[in-house]
Amino acid sequence: MAARKKSFRKTTANYLAKTHRPMNCLAFVAPLLVAYEVGTLFYSDRLLAQQHLSAVLKVFGAAAPLRLLPPVLVILVLLSWHIASKQKWHIDADAVAGAAVESVLWMAPLLALWLLGRPTSSTVSQVSAATVLTDIGTGIYEEFLFRLAAVGLIMLLLVDLLKVSKTPAAGVAIVVSSVLFSLYHFIGPDQFDWYRFAFRYLAGMYLAVIYVTRGFGIVVGAHACYNIIAAMM
Repeated sequence: MAARKKSFRKTTANYLAKTHRPMNCLAFVAPLLVAYEVGTLFYSDRLLAQQHLSAVLKVFGAAAPLRLLPPVLVILVLLSWHIASKQKWHIDADAVAGAAVESVLWMAPLLALWLLGRPTSSTVSQVSAATVLTDIGTGIYEEFLFRLAAVGLIMLLLVDLLKVSKTPAAGVAIVVSSVLFSLYHFIGPDQFDWYRFAFRYLAGMYLAVIYVTRGFGIVVGAHACYNIIAAMM
């Protein structure tokens, strides 16, 4: 019995570590990224997060077609992370499959939080392919901006430059990135109000915790699943 428990703990620890590995994250996210980018060719759907990534890259002199830059950037960052971590060029199928299951499971608490403020008269409706694509793209690019990029940069500043220990640094990174995540959604026609700010801040906190504890692929999946279900409701 003790040997079984030890083996189970070891297997679980290995799985938990695998979902953080950039190659496994890329293997999970890549099909979603391809589906969104191919879909936008037919629906001409553009996301604010994607437009902002293109604008930033243009400022730094990027010369490739702008619509190709955001997906290329996501792929290059994950590949660079993989190379820097000096891991084997191997994709763990169990980690990728597990990420799909975890995406649905981690989506549930976020959906429950949203349902608390949802009008009781709302009904479930069908969503179009364009809406599903938009929801997938939002999950990818917002998580890239506010978790992979923002949390990563804040951690780099606090831990590597200012020598803050990792635990408090992670707490600061989660809070700051969540504030930025919430404020970001008010760029454009959406007028600021405290209820929506608070919900988006709490959602950002939740997603940031998933990113730190479970990895980039899973937080993208959870965000995309939530967007699709919320759009239906």
